[in-house]
Amino acid sequence: MNNPFLSYSEEYNCEYLSSVCSINRVVVAKPPLEGVDDSIKGKSAMEFFSTPVIVNEIKKQAKARRLDISEYCDSDLPKFLNDGILCTDARKKRVCNDIAIKFGNRLGLLLLTLKTALEENKAARTDWTDEHWNYWKNVKTVILVGGLASGMLGRRFKECIHNIFDMANVKPYNIMLFESGSHVGVMGCATLIKEENSYNVIFDFGQTNTKRSLVVKKNGEITEIKTLPTLPSVNMQTDIIDRKERLEKAYELHKHIVNIITDTYRGAQERYDVSDEIIISIANYNIGDRLSPKRGGYAKLCDLSDEYGKLLAHDLSGSLRKEVKIRLVHDATAVALYFKDYENSVCLTLGTAFGVGFPQMNL
Repeated sequence: MNNPFLSYSEEYNCEYLSSVCSINRVVVAKPPLEGVDDSIKGKSAMEFFSTPVIVNEIKKQAKARRLDISEYCDSDLPKFLNDGILCTDARKKRVCNDIAIKFGNRLGLLLLTLKTALEENKAARTDWTDEHWNYWKNVKTVILVGGLASGMLGRRFKECIHNIFDMANVKPYNIMLFESGSHVGVMGCATLIKEENSYNVIFDFGQTNTKRSLVVKKNGEITEIKTLPTLPSVNMQTDIIDRKERLEKAYELHKHIVNIITDTYRGAQERYDVSDEIIISIANYNIGDRLSPKRGGYAKLCDLSDEYGKLLAHDLSGSLRKEVKIRLVHDATAVALYFKDYENSVCLTLGTAFGVGFPQMNL
């Protein structure tokens, strides 16, 4: 099946993902199934389903129902739902189940919107053609990855999705949950390692956290992935209008990235002969060394160079006193690489927002 969301770069000799693939901007102008949650009518997916939206709902309900959530920081509040669904406290269990079902239904309605392609919803997405909608209509498997897709919360979401499609009398996507999703981007990046025998440091620079791993490859096979402590992401502001301030923040972010990679690489060098090939998953669309200036906190790095990958390789080579090669990979694409054996599928990461990756992409 031809994928209209992919293009080919002759300069970098690879396929790349267009930002038009995002489902965060899908607007439910007409709910494909009325009476379930009509409050989403006229809203974009980003407005009714994302980690921040779910966190706000948890806070709202916890305050109204006098539930103690003080032991959870904001980024861990989805875990509160998982814990609550399984707990013996009837009041907490009921609230957590209600929230899980509310957002499970919304996720089901979004997928049903993509599957049914009603004319009103097609008209609301002006950057998609019939070809884009037809692609989603014909997808067979949707792989859900991320903290929101794990544990009982993920299972509730899957149940709700199937219920929504059953009520609409529409054949559902094959919904696949991936439980161990926290480092799947690193695992996907590991499939790109070219050397047959090597120790590689791999990074996943997300909007919230930066994950780091040392990957061991022997005789062409990944034999071990050593997970290193996760670090918080910084300078993720997206609304800086002043060009001078934006440039300053971009430089601070760049220095932060260089320092993290340098420290991690040197630490690995103390025990291993580390490869000069460094693969980085990043929360930004990319074409080879080029990042997109339009998505998320890492977009500001484009102010430093049109080919940020080359700038990063240059500065890291100086910092490490050896020449290194950098390979940038769009974060959801990195996740999708892990599922390359699944044909006719789409990978959705449920994080700060929706990420979309295609397992059959040729990198």
